[in-house]
Amino acid sequence: MSCAAGQAQEVAVSIGFLAPQSGSNQERGISMVNGAQLAIDELNQKNIKVNNVKVNFQLLVQDDRFNANTGRLAAQYLLKRKVQAVICHSSTVCIATADIFQAEHIPQLSVGATNRQFTQLGYDNVFRMFGHSEQGGILFGKYAYRDLKLRRIAVIDDKTPSGAAMASQFSDGFKTAGGTIAGHYSVSDKTSDFNQALMDIKERKADAIFWGGTHLQAANMIVSAKRLGLTTRFLNAMNGMNNQYVLSRVNDVGNILSLESDQPRDRMARWKSFEKAYIENFQGSYIDVSALRAYDAVQVLGEAIKSANSLDPQKLAETLHKERFKGLTGPIEFDREGNLKNPVFTVYESQGAEWKVVEVVKAD
Repeated sequence: MSCAAGQAQEVAVSIGFLAPQSGSNQERGISMVNGAQLAIDELNQKNIKVNNVKVNFQLLVQDDRFNANTGRLAAQYLLKRKVQAVICHSSTVCIATADIFQAEHIPQLSVGATNRQFTQLGYDNVFRMFGHSEQGGILFGKYAYRDLKLRRIAVIDDKTPSGAAMASQFSDGFKTAGGTIAGHYSVSDKTSDFNQALMDIKERKADAIFWGGTHLQAANMIVSAKRLGLTTRFLNAMNGMNNQYVLSRVNDVGNILSLESDQPRDRMARWKSFEKAYIENFQGSYIDVSALRAYDAVQVLGEAIKSANSLDPQKLAETLHKERFKGLTGPIEFDREGNLKNPVFTVYESQGAEWKVVEVVKAD
């Protein structure tokens, strides 16, 4: 706690953030940190107090490079800085660092870990701000067969915990509905060479390709597929595909469909004010779906601190399990496992320079 002469007492509260700030996922990582910073600024204007002492929130960002080992080193650093809570992004890093934060009972909120394993570790301090792959993957697999009338789909994943789980769950949903998987391929999450898999898929005459991995690699894959003359549809799930970066790369109309765990932005009551503030503060940075979740994660932590009237990490985790919050992305309430209750999923379709909302669906 710090106190200057003639000024009110104030306690600094640090919220850690593990996100890629370099490498191929840099732009997405920057976007989500920007969203979190907007929430930090808003919290500091609310004059939140704990035991009648004003709280000054600050964001402590560490570059995890989308790498498990780097993430663990960054997590240890955040512990030394005595953070009250941590936000993480990818399944790769969130899962790899969960034991570190659990040992100190520090709440860990994920804005991008789709793999359900993150909340199946048996820890009471982990929370997910959106739906997981068992919900979204299976849901989209059934949707592809039932609504899109697809019958043979080839699947490619990037071998990461997130991408591989999503591809597996999608495949299960599609096969359960009656579809056939026309080949399953795995590539490195660092590669831009999809030629071998794509040529084989072309021979197998698949109706569509499902990609389990990042939207950056998805854009590269779609460009390569077109160059090789493939005319299949492209499906993705929960990888932040519905952004302007992808459309600027592929310039496609009606051939790409993406399932995201979010509500259409025009259904979010505070979307316009968020968008306005983001553009004013972070010119040149696109708004990734994880930026909205990061904003909500910080706001939820602020509300939990206020409600608990405590900065004790364990009490904050208990409060997060008990309460219901009103977020930018919708109602936020966690089940016993730490998953978001009643997540909403939206199917988007590429329409030239825009993404069109096709349908809003909920998990079974």
